[in-house]
Amino acid sequence: MSRKSKIFTIIATAGGVIFGSLVILYLMGRFTIRIDSDLVRYHVIIGELQEILSTLKDAETGQRGYLLTGKDDYLIPHEQAVARIHQEFETLEARARAGELSVSDVDELWKLSSQKLDELHKTIFLRRTQGLPAALAAVETDIGKNKMDLIRALVAKMTTNEEAALANARRKADALVYERNLLFVLSTLLNLAVLAWAYRRIREETEGRERAALETLRQKELLEVTLASIGDAVIVTDIAGRITFLNQVAEKLTGWKLSEALKQPCSKVFNIINESSREMVESPVDKVLSLGTIVGLANHTVLMRRDGSELPIDDSGAPIREPNGTVRGVVLIFRDFSEHKAAEHKLLEANDALEAANRAKDQFLAALSHELRTPLTPVLATLTNWEASDVLPAPFHADIQMLRRNVELEARLIDDLLDLNRIVRGKLSLNLELIDAHELVQSVVNMFQSEINAKQLQVAIGLNATRHYVKGDSARLQQVFGNILNNATKFTERSGHISITSADDTEGRLILTFRDDGIGMTQEVIDRLFQPFEQGFHVSNRYGGLGLGMAISKALVEIHAGLITAGSEGPGQGAEFTVTLPSIHASTMKLPVMSGAHPRTRPNVKGIRILLVEDHEDSAEVLSRLLREKGYSVETSATVAEAIRLATEQQFNLVVSDIGLPDGSGVDLIRQMRRHSSVPAIALTGFGTDRDISRYKEAGFDAHLTKPVNFQKLEMIINQFFSDGNG
Repeated sequence: MSRKSKIFTIIATAGGVIFGSLVILYLMGRFTIRIDSDLVRYHVIIGELQEILSTLKDAETGQRGYLLTGKDDYLIPHEQAVARIHQEFETLEARARAGELSVSDVDELWKLSSQKLDELHKTIFLRRTQGLPAALAAVETDIGKNKMDLIRALVAKMTTNEEAALANARRKADALVYERNLLFVLSTLLNLAVLAWAYRRIREETEGRERAALETLRQKELLEVTLASIGDAVIVTDIAGRITFLNQVAEKLTGWKLSEALKQPCSKVFNIINESSREMVESPVDKVLSLGTIVGLANHTVLMRRDGSELPIDDSGAPIREPNGTVRGVVLIFRDFSEHKAAEHKLLEANDALEAANRAKDQFLAALSHELRTPLTPVLATLTNWEASDVLPAPFHADIQMLRRNVELEARLIDDLLDLNRIVRGKLSLNLELIDAHELVQSVVNMFQSEINAKQLQVAIGLNATRHYVKGDSARLQQVFGNILNNATKFTERSGHISITSADDTEGRLILTFRDDGIGMTQEVIDRLFQPFEQGFHVSNRYGGLGLGMAISKALVEIHAGLITAGSEGPGQGAEFTVTLPSIHASTMKLPVMSGAHPRTRPNVKGIRILLVEDHEDSAEVLSRLLREKGYSVETSATVAEAIRLATEQQFNLVVSDIGLPDGSGVDLIRQMRRHSSVPAIALTGFGTDRDISRYKEAGFDAHLTKPVNFQKLEMIINQFFSDGNG
């Protein structure tokens, strides 16, 4: 079987097995984030309701102070509270529109609050215009007290509803923990086995190429040893440049016998020209006699032998001096350079072969990524659409979320493999910004809160560093902290302890330390912990994992000019990971101010025509069906030629195109369309490197989505084109 056929077999087998097993694995990783987000949302809503009540109390407090004193200064808390109450109700109304709160409850609360504020304003007005007795008479009617009692009762009711929803979400999370862990272990073991098999087979092919390269190198070294072992050619001249001696090697190379060459000018016997220009080269003997120093030939020098044949050579000339320094002649040493040039040619060929092998590996990984991602697109698009709709009964929603998270987890594992390849090739790029490392650590802890709670772990957080701002890539540093905390959670037994601390060092760096009292590590495990695909045998069997997390984390920390270390006192003694990063004092930087996000309204899709270019039949069928269900008019095409024809014959408002097509690429398509049209275009592809994304944008695409495509993200991008006057 040819090497190409072997690679195809590896791709087909690994792709089929991984596709079937990693669907569940990826979605599970997103489950924790989803549950944690719901829990945080319930807590935030409860806090917002209590804040409304607190603000009304502040308004009432300011009113009372003014009634008693008649001084305007006492109205400041009242006026501030009135200003805040409108902002706080805008937040509640937004949640009501989003379905997070009862619209009727929010409207009733606003009605009561407005009446309460009117009552406060009325008493203030009476105090200002008619005096304290008139204001107190209005207060003694108990209208304000009754309104406040109604507000408290309504807030209590709404708070009770949110607390009940919070408790229900927690019960669901607890009920699914066991099933999630079981499926996670089984899926991880299966993925590990398949990836290990694929890695071994690919490595065998790579090692074959490496053996060929080593053989070429061995031949070169053998040639160098051979050249060093034989004698060099030697010519000696007098002060006039006439030959006085040739050794046997020089006789063989030049074709002149010593008896024939004696007293001849050196340039006649040692006749050299430039290999490329064919022009005469100045004799090294003449150079030595002129300069009085050692000289060497330029590259690409050819010796014209007596019989007219040419011989590439390498030489050097040196003056022959008397003890008093007087030059009495020149010694010229040269050698046949033919074999060396041949070895150089072979080395260049071998280097070209290695470059070709590297390109083939990159193409293989890109193709593997594309082939693994593309079939997931119809699956993820369907799942996200089901999740966002009420098509399926409520009991199915948790399963739909679980499936969707595992599809996304598979894509994340593919990204890890590609990240490792980018790191090895030095092509991993960063999106640098000013980051609060403390906030980033806290967000990572929140992400893992479900796993922490499931194992009843005690997490102590002591973030005491004063210089806790760093310049880095937020997503990549979150990936590092997440890998460390994931290991601490995974390898710490139930009811164990984890601590996260931060401190400043004397060199202006931030020190983050993650400690646990879990299973610990031997020194052997620590020594290879940061190597790709390396784990302890007992660890990988019991806990699973690909062995990529710490290798990628080390590379990410180092490109942030930082350092990551690991330590343990031994098995059963827990582990400690330390991340050191250059820090920035907050007082020296202007921190970015985040503006409030305003949700976009869904555009009127009537009349919006979309051209969908996708050669994967299932993806095209699912995406076109979902878009039509949303009200869009959709035409589909599987080739560049057909898409150009449709775009010429019909008017479209948006183009959504795959990159890999049978008769070209999406880049070819959009470049042709941009010659006569500025219609918005979205690229859908399994090729998701930074270089790929830059190339798509340069070609004319306005947005990019990496497969598998989340339909909600696609719909969000489409909404951005056609909302607020766009499109």
